[in-house]
Amino acid sequence: MSSSRLGVRARELLSVRVVTGPASAIPLFPSRPSFRARGLPWASSFATSQPRSGAPGRNALFEAAIPRVEQRSAPMVSSQQKIHESGLNEAMVGAISMVLPGTFILPPLSQFPKPLGQKLRLLWNWVSAKVQELILNATFRFASKPTIFKRAALDYKRSSLIPTAKALHRSMLQGLASGDKLVINKTCARKLATTLLTSIDSRPRGRRYSWELVNYTNKLFYPSIKSHKLAPIDRERGSPIIRQMVVAISSKQRRGVYDASGLVIPGSEKEMDVVENVAIATLIDPKNGYKQYDWRIIGTIKPTTLESWTKDKKIMEAVVRS
Repeated sequence: MSSSRLGVRARELLSVRVVTGPASAIPLFPSRPSFRARGLPWASSFATSQPRSGAPGRNALFEAAIPRVEQRSAPMVSSQQKIHESGLNEAMVGAISMVLPGTFILPPLSQFPKPLGQKLRLLWNWVSAKVQELILNATFRFASKPTIFKRAALDYKRSSLIPTAKALHRSMLQGLASGDKLVINKTCARKLATTLLTSIDSRPRGRRYSWELVNYTNKLFYPSIKSHKLAPIDRERGSPIIRQMVVAISSKQRRGVYDASGLVIPGSEKEMDVVENVAIATLIDPKNGYKQYDWRIIGTIKPTTLESWTKDKKIMEAVVRS
């Protein structure tokens, strides 16, 4: 099956649904428990951050600062976001809210399964997924050449990806803490933005939050690019291409909660060391000189496990069979 057909079938088979709560805030694929589109690490409705290995339960200190949002209806996306998305139709905007099938996030060694056989299976699956990813990306790049001897129009510009992911991640968390809806609309994909805006609207009257990036940590290994995938929106020749990146970011973050009088709520000022696999996505328009639109945050993704990868492969096989 061609890559274009694979892209359109994936969109047809795998519907998007919103489920709030700490288990899975926006699972783009019902069988993909590894994906979580989340917000601040201290928001119980979408706790973004995964505690660093060796610090189990640390997220509990950062939960319950914002009430759950199941009972609130999702707000309409603001006119500012519609302006920001000028030139994109609804199908295109919705497409970049989904994690692409076959996204493999290799976990740190400390999270590998203990049996040697399972370790080797996980590594083999990662190598296989990475090879397929590289081949498909090279195919898209080659297809963008005006002629075989001319430079490809599709320019990946990988050097800017990590700074872009870090800037979007920082802006989103600052915007959520301050309740800045315009920032949320500009930095987040449609589904994540809707969830975070609902969280802002659900805050108790007079309650104020602060968030601060203390510093980036573990700089020998982070930040790093975990995945880089391309996929067409549909099978039509020249259809827009989804470009998705996952960047692992290790940081120390500080948050605080203030009451209506502006005083810090006792015990609310906390620091947390976190490692987040931040997924960002954009669209590329082949019919317009391979123009690339602005990057948006999809959410954060948990490392891939053998179980989650088995479910993901079943989804891919269903797409191919159809």
